Amino acid sequence: MASALNDLTRELGGVLGIAVLGSVFNATYRSDTGDAVHGLSPEAAEATRGSLTGALRTAAELGGRPGARLADAAREAFGSGMTNALLGGIAVVVLGALAAVALLPHRGRS
Repeated sequence: MASALNDLTRELGGVLGIAVLGSVFNATYRSDTGDAVHGLSPEAAEATRGSLTGALRTAAELGGRPGARLADAAREAFGSGMTNALLGGIAVVVLGALAAVALLPHRGRS
């Protein structure tokens, strides 16, 4: 029973971690690509906001200086999103470690 509970908490933590950190990443990426999509068609703007691959494909179709600016903005937004997600993960790990230290019983040396 303890093993099943351990597996449940590990699986639940993984699922929630992916969902929360993925949401942080996605929100940052979509927000940071907001200015770069002005002047694009609605389809191209949605492709750009949807993924880095879509943004790079749109940039290649635009070509020239506008395409290069779009590709740079998308790469920068991807980096910002990844940074925010990783910082969020680090914060959870640090808080978990602090909670473990505070809540686990202290045993004296024997």
